[in-house]
Amino acid sequence: MIIDMHIHPFCKEATVLPGLEEAAQRLYGSMRDRDRFKNITGALQYLFTQKSSDDIISEMDEAGIDKAVIVGADYTTASGVIAVTNEDVGRLASRYPDRFIPFAGIDPSLGRKAVDDFTRAVEELGCRGMKLVAPMQHFVFSDTRFYPLWEKAIELRSIVWTHTAHQMSTPGSNALLGHPMLIEPVALRYPELTVVMGHCGFPWPLEAWSLAVRHSNVYVDISAYTDLYKYFPWDAYTKYDAENKVLFATDNPLVGFKETLDALDGCDISPEFKEKIRGTNAERLLFG
Repeated sequence: MIIDMHIHPFCKEATVLPGLEEAAQRLYGSMRDRDRFKNITGALQYLFTQKSSDDIISEMDEAGIDKAVIVGADYTTASGVIAVTNEDVGRLASRYPDRFIPFAGIDPSLGRKAVDDFTRAVEELGCRGMKLVAPMQHFVFSDTRFYPLWEKAIELRSIVWTHTAHQMSTPGSNALLGHPMLIEPVALRYPELTVVMGHCGFPWPLEAWSLAVRHSNVYVDISAYTDLYKYFPWDAYTKYDAENKVLFATDNPLVGFKETLDALDGCDISPEFKEKIRGTNAERLLFG
């Protein structure tokens, strides 16, 4: 079984608030490279008006992806944008219950509302975890203000997926807020909290490795940076008996399913390790 731990269900059945054009302007409007701005907005226009959720399933089938975690994204505090609502991921997962696993987009800076939003997403919409993007949401993962949110995740036995990498696409993103070591105080205080560090931890892959090998409930996924896999410390995970901590993920549609699988196949690691990454580790994490 191949499980993708992170895809964006950008499709015509999903919602962008306060509207696609306004959201694109708020997120990317200050981009100096106007050709790149046009390319990004054009791609979003196609995805949210032409592509269907059936098309996503067809692409998964073509690549041999059995299941995928679909994520919402809530940037309310930073920009007033929501790119795929929690209702969307819940609805899409209910349509494809054997293929999609919903994760709620949560804005931690909303305080009590964030906790309530997540509770509703889990209890009413069937979400299995939350998705966070600190560089874009402009929050510090280790801030004590967010302890109630982590405590709620523990209570609900849910996963926290968080962007642990720099962020290149959105002007004004604060790369430092994606540093994996910001998870350290939280992992120490809440050893029972399950955290997935997204995007390999680049440009800090060894710091991400340090967290994964020292904290039993901290994992890393390999999404987004297929061209940098030669810098990922595969051997360190093997030598420190932490092959079970690495999860397959793509960041689709930003990076393709087949592209990521091919890049993993090209890595100089054992077939057994590759099999763990492709699905065994995620299956254990998601389904016990």
